[in-house]
Amino acid sequence: MMLFTTFTVASRQFFDFPILGVVDVMELSLVAMIFVAMPGVFLRDENVTVDVIDQVISRKARVALRFFGLIVTLVFLIVMMIEMVEPALDKLEFAEVTMTLSINRFTHWVPIIIGFALSIIGTVWVVVHYWRTGVPTDSTLDGPREDSAL
Repeated sequence: MMLFTTFTVASRQFFDFPILGVVDVMELSLVAMIFVAMPGVFLRDENVTVDVIDQVISRKARVALRFFGLIVTLVFLIVMMIEMVEPALDKLEFAEVTMTLSINRFTHWVPIIIGFALSIIGTVWVVVHYWRTGVPTDSTLDGPREDSAL
């Protein structure tokens, strides 16, 4: 994306040859890049978190809060997914297109919906995995494990 944009700016500046449709392609590329990568973040349980009280509460409380956060995340993802269906279908029904290349705006919604659906599946998998195997220990909070060699 960066090279395409740079090439377009340079061709316009130095050769007076603008490349049409760059904004349309960049919009679609950015949406696809973000929302196709999003499920991996949820699947690895690597969302951005702020450890405000983790230092002062017990491991059992941290595990409970972790599960609570995962359930809230799952509910949020499901609600967002439900709320996205109508606007996406509106773009399909009214055949709204981008200005330069006439790319159907519904095309932008496809990676968003796929990303959210896979994020829901990833979050469910993490909840089930943690429920079965336990939440992994955090060496900075839980200290060394009893079976680890020093």
